[in-house]
Amino acid sequence: MPAVRLLLISRDDILRDVERGEAEPLFRRLAGLTRQGFHLLATAPQPEKWSGEHGSPDDALLGPDSIRKRLLDVGGKLDGVYYVRRSLLTQKRNRQDALNDMLERYGASPGNCTLLSSKRKYMQTAIEMGINGIQLSRDLRLLEALAGFGEEPDNPTRDS
Repeated sequence: MPAVRLLLISRDDILRDVERGEAEPLFRRLAGLTRQGFHLLATAPQPEKWSGEHGSPDDALLGPDSIRKRLLDVGGKLDGVYYVRRSLLTQKRNRQDALNDMLERYGASPGNCTLLSSKRKYMQTAIEMGINGIQLSRDLRLLEALAGFGEEPDNPTRDS
């Protein structure tokens, strides 16, 4: 059975590239990766008025012009949305717990998981856990970071 390949990307970083006018190439690239077998999970901070029983709708992820729908429209799939709990006293532990939970839910090993994020502390925690990390910034946007991602030297990725 092939290893599960898990791709974790911050909702905010996806939206940042969309706001820059890079929606179409970004969603096509992400769709290509999901067709190659990558599981795509968007991460977001837990909303302030969160109830464990009733999450509030997140239009960016679930609405009519959502990340999920835009990916589906180009043949991709968003496997899920993971809301990371917030707490000033337990932030690092919450990040570790969230990353461990995502790995466990998908049966992925840290070495088969990649986090793309502009959040430095989240990135640091992931790398300490053995998760591959690509730090996004003003100089390295999500679409650019994904340009060579998933390509095998003998089997280049081709997007439609």
